[in-house]
Amino acid sequence: MVMQVMKKELRFHSCGFSYDPVDSMVRSQWQPKSKNTFYFFYRWVVAAIFVAMVIISLYSHLQEFSFDLFFIYLTHWGIILNMIVGIYGTALVSIWYFHTEYREMPPSFKIYWALHNVTLATSYVNFVSIAAKTRISLSSIMNHALNSVIMFIDFLIVAYPMSLYHAIQPMCFGACFAVFSYIYYSCGGVNEFGDPFIYTLLNWEKPENALTTVVAVSILVILVHMILFYIYKLRVFTQLRLFETELVMPTTTIELN
Repeated sequence: MVMQVMKKELRFHSCGFSYDPVDSMVRSQWQPKSKNTFYFFYRWVVAAIFVAMVIISLYSHLQEFSFDLFFIYLTHWGIILNMIVGIYGTALVSIWYFHTEYREMPPSFKIYWALHNVTLATSYVNFVSIAAKTRISLSSIMNHALNSVIMFIDFLIVAYPMSLYHAIQPMCFGACFAVFSYIYYSCGGVNEFGDPFIYTLLNWEKPENALTTVVAVSILVILVHMILFYIYKLRVFTQLRLFETELVMPTTTIELN
């Protein structure tokens, strides 16, 4: 069964952003109708939580270190992206709820879909990376563990689709950070402890080790994305079997199982 799903998913048409029903991007998997007041308020709560997390994390960082060093870490890139995606998603849900419905996937939904894919993978990779930290603080737990828990609960609630091909999106995000870390090192940048690198495992004084880390993290991203894909399939299967949902009629074709 797993191989059948893989075979269908790896068809060329699955690599794009065409998906129906369109309202999957602005609804819960479990709500009976296209618009739902509880989900509308839920999105506002999630956005507020991520804004609060960034503020708390920044405040905690400024107690010991300079403002500019906050932006060199992948963890902080991740929670800032969470905040952006949370606010962006809330705006889309609000517009859908009060004003507009779409028959085809608008560009704003496609951008949101891609950003959400990146946010998901980044959250869980950050969760794994907490094991490598030598000093664990309340801020670290919030940015790594709590962030990942919230994202996983949200992933079980939302109706966002997933495609195996879209693993390339978080991989590109990781590649951008790797390039940034190399440029930062080349320009003489240091981390909060004065070391000439951002992370020990991404020390470009030892390029072989740094490149090994980049490859290992890329593989981890692919594995995380695949696990999330099958959880998504299970979520859709459960909803179709156990609940009745009013769906928008599709305008394009995509196989869900």
